[in-house]
Amino acid sequence: MPTVVEARIAEDGWLTQVVGRPVHRVDPRCTAGDIASHVTDAAGGSIYYTRVPTGDTARVSELARLGFEVVDCGVTLSRHPDPPEVDPAQVISARPEHAEQVARIGGAAFGMSRFHLDPHMDQSAADAIKREWARNCAQGGRGVATLIALSGDRVTGFLAVLRDGADHVIDLVAVDGGYRGRGIGRSLVQAFVARFGPLSAELRVGTQAANITSLRMYEHLGFRIQSTHYAMHLHT
Repeated sequence: MPTVVEARIAEDGWLTQVVGRPVHRVDPRCTAGDIASHVTDAAGGSIYYTRVPTGDTARVSELARLGFEVVDCGVTLSRHPDPPEVDPAQVISARPEHAEQVARIGGAAFGMSRFHLDPHMDQSAADAIKREWARNCAQGGRGVATLIALSGDRVTGFLAVLRDGADHVIDLVAVDGGYRGRGIGRSLVQAFVARFGPLSAELRVGTQAANITSLRMYEHLGFRIQSTHYAMHLHT
């Protein structure tokens, strides 16, 4: 039977495999004592991560005393499915043969993720996380769908979708560096709203507070800020 610590601090097996060292997810309810005990017993070179509402400064201070650092301020936005957006014709569902192109875009497009903003994380490892995350989505290993925009046979952008109860959530969205500024990201989000709005109680997406361009796009498409949080990491 798992202990309280094991139930609230769990190894993230997928991230461990990609990063090449132990990565642990810390439940927000876990006490400082539980965390300190787990860190003491963990292998050196481990990474711990958790999320804290931005208004909970007491928790931020408590975790900072244990060695956690704020690496990102995340913003969650949501919108009601109605009215639906126009479904762009150039956006289709990814097929297995698109997985490598999606992975390539994912590995180069996320310079502002919490992994890339973490000063203790190697940037090549951060790129690998997003690359393999995108590949996993395109191959059907994560989420319910991946939408792609095409120019001929070239994938110019993608949007991966998760289901959370009665809601659908944008898991990842990225545009090829050579095709930015052409409205591709907007088209992908419009397709997401058009296709998954009728199947959802609510639509959600997360981005970084520093990503003003994305925030403006989502708000223009009817999303409104729902909550904010700090992403905090600890490297042993």
